[in-house]
Amino acid sequence: MNILYNKVGDDMKILIISDIHGDYNTLEKITNDESFDKLIILGDLFNYSMITNDLKDNKIIKLLKKYKNNLILIKGNCDNFIDYKKIDLYAHEIITITLNNHLVTITHGNKYSKGFLPNYHGDIFLSGHTHINNLIKEYGIIYVNPGSISLPRGGSSKSYGFFTNDKIMIKNINGEIIKEMEI
Repeated sequence: MNILYNKVGDDMKILIISDIHGDYNTLEKITNDESFDKLIILGDLFNYSMITNDLKDNKIIKLLKKYKNNLILIKGNCDNFIDYKKIDLYAHEIITITLNNHLVTITHGNKYSKGFLPNYHGDIFLSGHTHINNLIKEYGIIYVNPGSISLPRGGSSKSYGFFTNDKIMIKNINGEIIKEMEI
């Protein structure tokens, strides 16, 4: 488990995207439409069927590298084939950091999730994996799943998350707020 105790920042606009599964066009649209200070990618950049030996020229990788200094990248269960060193990126399995004055645990969701938390976790828990957006507070922990920007499940729409100093939102890919919580 990766735990960083340093303060990454406060009063930041944080864009949270999960389960891209190769959908470059939607990823590009969202990153162009939103103004943000930090980008969190909760994994599953590609599908297993998109396995290739060389990802250096891949459009999704190029876009993520554009934000490299403001990127927190998490490995998803479909990302096991990616050699992050070869593409000059780093991906965490799980990380706990301070963001917007909250201790935030960030993971994909295939190993840890609501009901299956790691021993050490923050008061905000970010995970994807299910492709179903969710924003709830239970026993003092805010659980955020931004859903999927490409393959939503369970009747949900394509969506992503946005985290400011005082709010967490789930938005559809047109930027409309579909769920919101003051923190």
